Amino acid sequence: MTAFYVICFDVRDAKRLRKIANQMENFGTRVQYSVFECHLENAQLQELQQRLSNLLEPTEDQVRYYHLCGKDKLNIVIDGKGQVSSDPDYMIF
Repeated sequence: MTAFYVICFDVRDAKRLRKIANQMENFGTRVQYSVFECHLENAQLQELQQRLSNLLEPTEDQVRYYHLCGKDKLNIVIDGKGQVSSDPDYMIF
């Protein structure tokens, strides 16, 4: 069963930023420049965290993982264009 995560990152170096964004696109839906919504199983979350930790410079960069339950997801408010992502039928890695 998947869980819903909002994952955001702040990366100082443009090259690392592109690499991290590319990895994130394999796991979720970009909703803002450095913010993704992801529907992940525990093993997928661990795989993503491992991949990103290998790319980050820990003294300069950060990634934040927010796990939202179903009730929290229902309370997301979006002003302007966009919608909350839905759980895809399959994932491509």
